[in-house]
Amino acid sequence: MAIANLTLRFILELAGIAAFGIWGLAISSSPIAAVAAVAVAIAVWAAVVAPKTRNGLRQSQKDVIGTAILLLAAVALAAAGNAVAGVVFGIVVAVNAAILAALGPSARDVFATPGGRLG
Repeated sequence: MAIANLTLRFILELAGIAAFGIWGLAISSSPIAAVAAVAVAIAVWAAVVAPKTRNGLRQSQKDVIGTAILLLAAVALAAAGNAVAGVVFGIVVAVNAAILAALGPSARDVFATPGGRLG
């Protein structure tokens, strides 16, 4: 169950990046806005949320911030004119976050090997 939910979380993260790109295209006729929206989303994710980022936050805090960013991506998708997709995306993000929270921090250990490297 943990592997399936962590895999879904990764897919949601990729979809969130795409949602920011769609929003960027919707607010401007220039693709530069889409590229900028995606670049900002990736930069914030890498600096704040990524599991290996050393920024003083606990993984549980990173998970909450990551969920908030993904919910913002759902709002951006809805604002871009894809309301149904935005709502569905937001619901899936919320359910996934609730399941991962219920599984607890040990859920992330399924990918760790005894040496501490991802296997």
